[in-house]
Amino acid sequence: MRNWQPVLDCLERSDFVAAIELLDAGLSEQPLNVDGRLLRAIAYASSGSPKRAVHDLWKALAINPASPGTRLALADMFVSGQQPPPVIRNFSLASGERQTASDVAKIREDHRSRYEFAARWISSNIAAACNSTGIDLFCGNGYGSRMLSEIAGCRMVGIDGSDEAVALAEQAFAGARTVFRQAYFPFDIAPGSVDFAVCFESIEHVEDYERFIRTIDQATNGPLIVSFPLEDTLNFSANADLFRYHVRHFTLGQIEDLLRPLNRRIVSTRGQIVYRLKNRRIDGLLPESAMELTALREDSQFVVVVAEKG
Repeated sequence: MRNWQPVLDCLERSDFVAAIELLDAGLSEQPLNVDGRLLRAIAYASSGSPKRAVHDLWKALAINPASPGTRLALADMFVSGQQPPPVIRNFSLASGERQTASDVAKIREDHRSRYEFAARWISSNIAAACNSTGIDLFCGNGYGSRMLSEIAGCRMVGIDGSDEAVALAEQAFAGARTVFRQAYFPFDIAPGSVDFAVCFESIEHVEDYERFIRTIDQATNGPLIVSFPLEDTLNFSANADLFRYHVRHFTLGQIEDLLRPLNRRIVSTRGQIVYRLKNRRIDGLLPESAMELTALREDSQFVVVVAEKG
């Protein structure tokens, strides 16, 4: 369609059925028209068909990955109701809380290996992973979302509280299958809107961690893949000054207790050691070659769990 005015008139008077009919006719002739798909997504969303809206937006993004309107509209389909970040927190890239490289190869091994595990698990356990959509909570600068999209072929929506991190993610790791959105928890995620969720080194940052897990659970039709520092070996009180943005660390049993009321069970675990310890205190980083994931051990400092429904 070259003249969008009839469609805009229908949208203005909330006649979404007529707008969709006009757009269907136009897109049958011009299926690669990004504006038409964006308008139809608006009509679908306004008429209570969010899944159809999301489908059109991903299609539009595949046609033009750089379309800012499509990228913003797509991210907004998943996340809403976010709170402004507290001024007492440092959300800059230089805070030490996030990886800052714009090249995946320059991301530290412990961070990369978690996403590599998640990507392999998704590829092996989610049917037609290339048609699935996942959400990456506290995605930082976006490298992990991009890894998942490239290795597993899935679509990813990355969320982080840092404007700087999201700006870098959009610059360095955005694409036809990755979009990023700034949001500080608490926020809402559209119920049942994603096929899986990845949440690495995040829950220990959240004061209301029970609400955080519930929010992810109700949004996710499939597995949650979560990592966290283990209280048993990486004691929080002994290292609180080094983890100034953490609220607490967890035992595996405590996470199992959080998941049980949600009817989720842990089906896979991996352990990881990142730091040298001396008298329970962190005494430096291990070589990157020692940071890869292994079977969960008594001396593991971090654990990655996959939690399925049922």
